[in-house]
Amino acid sequence: MTDVLLDNNNDLIIAPNGDFSLGDSTLQEVQSIIVSYPGWWKQFPLVGCAAPNYIGSPGVGQQLSNNINQQLKIDGKTVTSLTASLNADGTLTINVNGQSIVVE
Repeated sequence: MTDVLLDNNNDLIIAPNGDFSLGDSTLQEVQSIIVSYPGWWKQFPLVGCAAPNYIGSPGVGQQLSNNINQQLKIDGKTVTSLTASLNADGTLTINVNGQSIVVE
């Protein structure tokens, strides 16, 4: 999907010509669903996995993976592979279709 692109701080990326930068936004959309909480999206109040809540809790992998899989399918995304694991540094790494997303 093509949409406006955001940087790592969720700020709009401005192209050299001063316009919004456009590009493939699929990973950006997946990341937004994973880190957002239900209620953050006014138009779709049930969207959001609340992944930061899973950091430091037991059973992170399977429970979070199920939640992410369900949310992405509702959004129309095709999920071919999905894993979630807690890292030693306290971050969470989520791999969706071969793309890694780190949640702090």
